[in-house]
Amino acid sequence: MTAPLLSARRLSFRYGERAVLRDVDLDLPSGQVTVLLGPNGSGKSTLIKVLSGVLPPGDGEVALLGRPPRSFDRREMARLLSVVGQDPPVDFPMTVAEYVALGRFPHQGFFGGTTAEDREGIDGALAMTGLAPLRDRALSEISAGERQRATVARAVAQGARVMLLDEPTAFLDIRHRVAFYEIVTRLAGACGVAALVASHDLSLCAEYGARIVLLSGGTVASQGRPEEVLTPENVREAYGVAVACDRNPATGAVRVTPLRGSPPENR
Repeated sequence: MTAPLLSARRLSFRYGERAVLRDVDLDLPSGQVTVLLGPNGSGKSTLIKVLSGVLPPGDGEVALLGRPPRSFDRREMARLLSVVGQDPPVDFPMTVAEYVALGRFPHQGFFGGTTAEDREGIDGALAMTGLAPLRDRALSEISAGERQRATVARAVAQGARVMLLDEPTAFLDIRHRVAFYEIVTRLAGACGVAALVASHDLSLCAEYGARIVLLSGGTVASQGRPEEVLTPENVREAYGVAVACDRNPATGAVRVTPLRGSPPENR
């Protein structure tokens, strides 16, 4: 079995006296989209910060290509790992193409300058995300969904082998959420990227995630294939709501539907 590009073992983290993550084990293999689920406050954003090296683990270890993330210098780290948040840029005074070009910075020499390889990477990222027709538009002139795609395009241009995406579809409509998952799935399959997507969209993640990690109270409540994780019992235990889980008749993926008349449990 191929070693994961990014892994965590017995990972724990505390903010002061408050335990946020406890004994988290996680593997992100090449070419696969893993979806990180969990209610608000379950530790998803903190886990992404620890995995990316922004926060040091309290206990346990994180390995990026076999090394702790903080052992890489910033330029090395940027070539290997990219992070996409939920707030797309809006007030950057630049065009879509100029913003995407920022992803090439880790690959440029001390004196900068755009090479033919950089231009090829930028054009490829714009094409993959469907933004080529908007390349000369200002970020402030395009929609929130298009700006989020620009953020993903910048990460694609960056050429990182691991992508960590923290609730990137939180404020997008269904069209742009589907477009996002299509792009990330295609990127993983075509380029061998290991992607971790933190999400609240249980049904969409079952359509696109090869593997699901369900956090609850800072621990991994369940992980595995979508049909193994997204069960009525697991969802109720993590979220405190009653749901029915069946199969999408068109795709066969797990479908999660809240049960009307079943009030959420107090947590």
